[in-house]
Amino acid sequence: MKSIKSSTLTALVIFAALAASAIAGTDTTFGTATTGPLGTLTGWMTGSMGQLFAIGALSVGLGVGIVKQSIMAVVIGIAVALAASTGPTVLAAIFTAVL
Repeated sequence: MKSIKSSTLTALVIFAALAASAIAGTDTTFGTATTGPLGTLTGWMTGSMGQLFAIGALSVGLGVGIVKQSIMAVVIGIAVALAASTGPTVLAAIFTAVL
């Protein structure tokens, strides 16, 4: 009985030590917001590539909207353009939030 309590206490201490080190936003497996692959993709999406993608999505939405005579394609194009230009910033803020 004493052995079970001892092993349970040991497991609890190890779990608490590991859980304390898991803090949101501290993982750098794929780099930070300015380095590594994550920084490269963030730079592309918030830079000229993101603007090109946003303008392309808006243009396709306008074209489909004209052909279908519906404004919904334009709304979807605008939504994609907004997600492409502001998405990386919003995601970075979510994942680096401090409580």
